Amino acid sequence: MKTYATILTLTALLMAPAFAGAQLPPSLSVEFNFEGTGNSVMNSPVVYSGDVISGDPLVVGAAWTVTIDDSGWPGVGNPQARWDYIFGNYFEYEGAPVNSWTAVFDETNLPSKPVWRIDHPTNGMMGGTLIVVVTYSDWDCDGQLDIEERMQGVFSGNLVVMKYGTGTFAGYCGEGAFNGGLMNADPANWMDDYVDGAGLLNLEDCRIGTERTTWSAVKSLFR
Repeated sequence: MKTYATILTLTALLMAPAFAGAQLPPSLSVEFNFEGTGNSVMNSPVVYSGDVISGDPLVVGAAWTVTIDDSGWPGVGNPQARWDYIFGNYFEYEGAPVNSWTAVFDETNLPSKPVWRIDHPTNGMMGGTLIVVVTYSDWDCDGQLDIEERMQGVFSGNLVVMKYGTGTFAGYCGEGAFNGGLMNADPANWMDDYVDGAGLLNLEDCRIGTERTTWSAVKSLFR
């Protein structure tokens, strides 16, 4: 009888953390629109940040940040050298019919993969890693990125949601995507970019696998 009671106690201890918050749905799709500002030339590390302005109520009103590790880049004290480094090392030109420059920022050309985070005042936090793709169009098709062409661009990328969220997002992981546009009123004087876009997160409750593993461990105690 004592052994049986011990097993029941151990079962409760194993199962309690696994099923905490189990009322949340096993999967969740979150769509949202966002806006913000940032500056790859004058910020070190590179930070873009802003607010989620519409979409799923779970994230509307949240603050978001994207951070890119710029270790090894020229410092912000020499913005021209820093821009030249970014443009020369990350942007690649594709001619007709595309006629544009595209840069990819990921773990293959940075010290670490870029990271993102969303903080909601009541629903909690979630974050992870991402890949950022930025494109400027060569409007006059001359193979030179003019100041006017730097005033407008587009961006896109993929997101990975890591399992370290809090609040409503605790236990969730998954993936997503985003895209949008960037505008700069005065790139010659290194002004901030204004960005706006849309995102989609496909979330899964990653605790489900933990529950199955825990239950298997519990059942093995009775064998």
